[in-house]
Amino acid sequence: MEFALAIQSTDQITCLDQPWNISDHSLIEQETLGNVQNILQSFYESPTFTRLYIGSEFCQYRLPKVHDLVRTYHKAVKSGFSFTFVTPYVTQAGMVQLKQLLAVLHEEALKNNDTIEIVVNDWGALYEVNQNYSQFQPVVGRLLNKMIRDPRVAHLYDREDAPQKANAVLQTPAVSVSYFKRFLQINQVKRIEFDNLIQNMGSPLGEEDFSSSLHIGFGVIASGRSCLVGTLHRPKEEKFKGEVKCKQQCRHYQVELVPKKERLGALPTRNIQKGNSVFYQQTEELLVKGIQWALEKNVNRLVVSPKIPV
Repeated sequence: MEFALAIQSTDQITCLDQPWNISDHSLIEQETLGNVQNILQSFYESPTFTRLYIGSEFCQYRLPKVHDLVRTYHKAVKSGFSFTFVTPYVTQAGMVQLKQLLAVLHEEALKNNDTIEIVVNDWGALYEVNQNYSQFQPVVGRLLNKMIRDPRVAHLYDREDAPQKANAVLQTPAVSVSYFKRFLQINQVKRIEFDNLIQNMGSPLGEEDFSSSLHIGFGVIASGRSCLVGTLHRPKEEKFKGEVKCKQQCRHYQVELVPKKERLGALPTRNIQKGNSVFYQQTEELLVKGIQWALEKNVNRLVVSPKIPV
């Protein structure tokens, strides 16, 4: 099993040396990372991170500066880490910035005769990676691997009295569809990212088709271009516009979402909004279930994000 450490910004690079340090984490991040560490060590004698993920899956305003990305790449290589650059869905303006980052990173890969993984959560980004960069290996991110994620209902698809055929369909990833699988193969995709979902998960794609990664710690429920935290100071009519003047408020604030009317029963997880995305905290039980699933289904990479991965 390969263990990957995921950071969302270059100022978190100290995690390479102290991945379990919780000194600058929120309380829920401290709790979650502690659970991840304990449960990983119960399955693996000495889990060691050998790959670095850097970048935001969810927000183009979190794209790094060119010099910061290059500096982080060199730090990772010098520390003996394989390198994965994670990219979000983007607008046309965001794509211009992303192309600049990819071009410079590709130059560094050529100098080092290195192959760098690029996690894509945007089909335009996948096209760009395949068309122009020989040293990049595209990876389909978990936002493009569509599955049921809503914690208000996801656990209901795991009930014994639910129709077996319906359960099987709802626990099957979208990427298992044959023509979708063929599309990914044509586009040079060799790895698919999975979330540790609340409902039971079916089999990932077979080893003969794609390798699989599983994200543990925090799972994503939904993401969009409207940013709750970034527009708290704006009048109501301006809160849900896609274009905002981002001040990176998501780095400092998060909101726990608590239902007022539990019509479907108590939620099985704590749910947090940070920036433009909503996440669920993976409980100890869910972490154990996810790692067991990974072992049974030949998933060959676990991805840990010490902080909520906005």
